[in-house]
Amino acid sequence: MEAGVPVKTDLGVLYASVFASRVGFGVIILLFPYYIIGASDIQTAVALALYPILEAVTALFVGRLCDTRGRRVVFLSSVGFVAVLIASIGLTTNLYAVSAIHALLGIGAAGVTVATLTMVTDLTAVENRGKGMGAFDFANVGGYAAGLLAGSALRSYFSDALWNAFFVSGAVVALAFMVGLAVLKEPPHPPRQEDKSINPFKAIDRETMVTLPVWFGVTILLGMVFFLPRAFARVSIQGGQTALILIAGLMVLGVGAVGFGGLSDRIGRGKVLLIGVVGLFGLLFSLLLSFDAGTDAFYRNFPEIGFFAILTSALVPTILATVGDRAVAHRRGSAMGLYSVMLSGGTAVGTLVAGFAHDRSGLPGILEAGILLFSVACALSLALWLRNRSSSGKAL
Repeated sequence: MEAGVPVKTDLGVLYASVFASRVGFGVIILLFPYYIIGASDIQTAVALALYPILEAVTALFVGRLCDTRGRRVVFLSSVGFVAVLIASIGLTTNLYAVSAIHALLGIGAAGVTVATLTMVTDLTAVENRGKGMGAFDFANVGGYAAGLLAGSALRSYFSDALWNAFFVSGAVVALAFMVGLAVLKEPPHPPRQEDKSINPFKAIDRETMVTLPVWFGVTILLGMVFFLPRAFARVSIQGGQTALILIAGLMVLGVGAVGFGGLSDRIGRGKVLLIGVVGLFGLLFSLLLSFDAGTDAFYRNFPEIGFFAILTSALVPTILATVGDRAVAHRRGSAMGLYSVMLSGGTAVGTLVAGFAHDRSGLPGILEAGILLFSVACALSLALWLRNRSSSGKAL
């Protein structure tokens, strides 16, 4: 059954737990290039990409578990697993060992993401789901931003013993696990039905399918963002500056997500999604033009970049709300598992593309590749939209 209004306590605990787990991931993003000393661009990109690859491989299975075994057990098990793995990175600086641990973190990330989104869908209704997903995105990117800030501080504090930063980060996520264990309840949701189909696309409808290419394009760009600390260092933007830039960007996206998520509840998902697409193209082109003119131009153009970043924040909560609205009720976990596959698969592709593009053309090459790939994604979504409209005889 659907909850008519959000269950505030459960949602609050859920958002707080997601925030804490993302702090740990944010620390890893910032510290990874400095921790595996001597790794090349390609090695760093591959090591970073292993995480989303494992997330993609396991996300559908995790979604199925949410539908058959319950959301709470999947969520808490995943948060606890993540805490242990983050702390274990501090036990070795070996590139292959750290890469293996980072890959396993992808399994935990799949559990956290899929279970969280399924529970948020359970605890909201169509009338407020955009706002609920916007709040999730705020907790998500806010946690990453806090993790980047914490990572910068931990890098300075533990400059001679960087492994301690991972012990501290693991402890933060462990605290989230204990709070969730004590407070979080299984949300009300439709009862499990006998459904032996493993096809995740049966959990969504044709209208939701339209958003998938755009979503995949967004996640490719997210993967490229994970490579930016290394790319920024090559254009004389140091770790502290990188952290501040990424934090500012993430906070703009998080705050904007709440507002645009609520707006999609009022004026419709499609209109707000279009705002986000325009914003992302504007953001990519403004960044490319700024860095082509040098890092000073980047700082001068920051207000323009910030404006497009605000518009870009419309994308994630709108797509999430669309998936939640239209998912088959008893297969919400599977629908969010498909979403997570797109998230992790796109992130892996983006990280690898960023590594190769940066190796050949530097930071502008990353942005040019992002523009090209997102253009292709939007063209595919437009083709699906036109096909649906011609077959149904009406606009989506």
